[in-house]
Order: sequence, then C-alpha cells, then structure tokens
Amino acid sequence: MPEQYLIDEAIEEFKKVNLMDDGYARIFFDGNIRDIQLILRVIMDKPDLVVKSVSVQEEFFGPEDSHSVVFDVYAIDSEDRQYDIEFQNLSEGASPYRADYNSAMMTVNTLKKKRPYSELAKHERVVIFITKHDVLKGKLPLYTVKRVVLETGEHFNDGTSIIYVNTAYKNYTSALGKLIHDFRCGKAEEFYYHELADTAGHIVRKGGRFMKVLDKIEAIARAEGKAQGEAKTKENIATGLIGLGKLALEDIANVCHLTLEQVKNLAATVNA
Repeated sequence: MPEQYLIDEAIEEFKKVNLMDDGYARIFFDGNIRDIQLILRVIMDKPDLVVKSVSVQEEFFGPEDSHSVVFDVYAIDSEDRQYDIEFQNLSEGASPYRADYNSAMMTVNTLKKKRPYSELAKHERVVIFITKHDVLKGKLPLYTVKRVVLETGEHFNDGTSIIYVNTAYKNYTSALGKLIHDFRCGKAEEFYYHELADTAGHIVRKGGRFMKVLDKIEAIARAEGKAQGEAKTKENIATGLIGLGKLALEDIANVCHLTLEQVKNLAATVNA
C-alpha cells in the first residue's frame, strides 16, 4: 500500500494549482469566451466590451523567464470600437522591454501587408500582463501604460496600451480586487465571481502542471498492494479531492478509479 505521506504530498501540491498556473489557465480559458469577457471587462473597466473570439498560443522564453500561455482576443464595444487584446498570466514579471516587444508585434500583426497605416486607427491594441508579483512596485492593483507627450502631458493616441495586473495586491473590496483574489485562490467555492467558480468546478483535466499533479495522484491510486489497502487508498485520495472543491465528482471518480456512486457517498460524508 502506498505511504500516506505520498497521498498527502500530492493533495498539497494540487492545492497550489490556481489561475496563475499556465497549464491550468490553458484549459480554463481555452475557448472560454464568457469568462475571458468577464475578466477583460473588469480589468479594462469596460462593461460594454463584447469578446468575439479567443485563440491560444504558447510562448517559451529563456532560463530567466517561465513559459506562459497567451490568449489573443478580438472584441468590440457598444460604439463598435475594435480591440485586439493579448493577455497572459505570468508567474514572474514582465520587463518593459518584453511589454514593448509584445505591443510592437501586435501592431505588426494587425496591419496587413501594403495597407495604409491609417487602418491601425480602427483597432485598440492592448497587452495585459497578469503577474504574480508587483512588477512596477507601486503597491497598486493595476498599472496602465500609455504614451504621452512629455512637454504637454497630452496622450499620444497611437491606439496602444500595456496593462499590468498585480495579483500580489491584497485588498479584495473592489471588482478588480475580487478578480485578483480569484486568480490566486485554490478553491472554487471561495471565488467571488460565480462564473469563474462554475468553470473551476467542472474543468476537464488536461495540460501543464495540473495534468502532472493529477497523474501523480492517479498513479498513487493505482499502486500495487493488497486489495483492501488499495481500495482505502483510493477513498483517501477521493476524499481529499472532494474537500478541495476543484473537480467535478465524475472527474474524481475517473482519477481514483472509483464508481460515481462511491464518490457521491464519500462526498456526502465530507459535506455532512
């Protein structure tokens, strides 16, 4: 029978998985227009923003940078203003040079070959970094970077902006603060935004560290041993996963190789 400490270790690792994890974010947001729209409305303070499409790319950087999942979003507002938005979560920070590079690449990709530069006026180009740390060190939840004319202080309206969301911020009273909380939270039932909680509670397991953690738990559940001991191990793991509130009962049954009825009975005990 596997040692209990291995089960506890896997469960503890699973607790750490949240929306700042690249693998979890990929499966959470891939094609999830509803939740991305909610998040962008809050971050950009544009309740009329309507997301039309979402595509996913994956970036890999050098040793000093973790890899990240990038979501390319096309949206419009109630005045038919078009927005090309790139948003990504980062375990570390994003340097000004990286931000500038991403913004420049968005501009390049927006303007088709041989088209006039004036066409860029039709699109707002926004790069959003959701960071684990306070990159700009101002102790603010959000930083919006735009170009200005230094001598006059007026905005240089080139249609580009860079936004940093600081998830180290701990005041959860505002709409943005509540969103930041949900990005760092490990339990769906503790989310402020019920839409995000709903997705987290029914997420399909695949991809990234999220997958690796679940594979580890599944391997423990299938480890060789006496039939009685193995069954008890599976129940212990299932009970731990039910308590975390991250997976639907059907997914827990699949991971632990138990019947749905067995998992429902365990859930009734946990929630009693």
